[in-house]
Amino acid sequence: MTNYTEFKNLYLLCFTDDTEEDAELLFANVLSKAKCICKKSENGVPIAMLFLMDADIVFNDIPTPFYYLYAACTHPDYRGRGIMGELLAEAKEEAVKNNKKGIFLKPANKSLFDFYSKYGFSPYFKICKITESTTDFANKYKPCIYGTSKTTMEDWYTLRKGFLAELSDGYVNFSKEILTTAADGSLSIHSQNFGFVYEMRESQLLVKEALCHKGFVNALFSAISYVAELSSATDIEIRLPIALNKELAVFEDIEQNFSVIWLSKNIENQAIAAPYHGFAFD
Repeated sequence: MTNYTEFKNLYLLCFTDDTEEDAELLFANVLSKAKCICKKSENGVPIAMLFLMDADIVFNDIPTPFYYLYAACTHPDYRGRGIMGELLAEAKEEAVKNNKKGIFLKPANKSLFDFYSKYGFSPYFKICKITESTTDFANKYKPCIYGTSKTTMEDWYTLRKGFLAELSDGYVNFSKEILTTAADGSLSIHSQNFGFVYEMRESQLLVKEALCHKGFVNALFSAISYVAELSSATDIEIRLPIALNKELAVFEDIEQNFSVIWLSKNIENQAIAAPYHGFAFD
């Protein structure tokens, strides 16, 4: 896709939290290279669209090809006519044609989980989400940086695969291009035993991905507490794989659905209870 201006305009109309700069970065680096499925008006203007990007789900170190669906939206004037259902049906046909095992996506909000369920998508990925005030969190985990260092998102792409191979039998492996674009504006910190990707959203420290070797959750959280204090954050949100939940005895009810999936055929490893998605395009 060489001329994506009209698609970008539709994107900005539907995803109002994103800026022109955000949309330009996304289209220039990722969506312009993805498979676009769309419907246009009689005047040839896009009124609904979605994009399919290659992404593997790794089961027991074996990559399984999927599509990651992103930027699905319909112009407000054309909603309620079943257009997105038509595009999703076409996306499924595309997945089968290209030997993909299925399609997955992270719905933009909780209400969309029900919407996608009407088209054969089911909750499949879960994540732990912890939200606390910086003060309460610091009382549990004394701020300490533990000799960590900042790293590039390109390096984080390599590091996270090492952590995830230990934490989960099943996890999503996005391409480096997708991951680095999704993390634009974020920072990453790591030590030998843990790492996390974070950004400030107003007064909140959002830890978009927190990973560590087993047994190092306390060190991870103390480092996050330090960054929150340094950033003058009033509260903290931390997202991490549910495989670390067993070590978090002080937190309750922190698991929640994160993504949905549609399977084109049964997968032998489908019995895996908790494949990990991660933070791409959030």
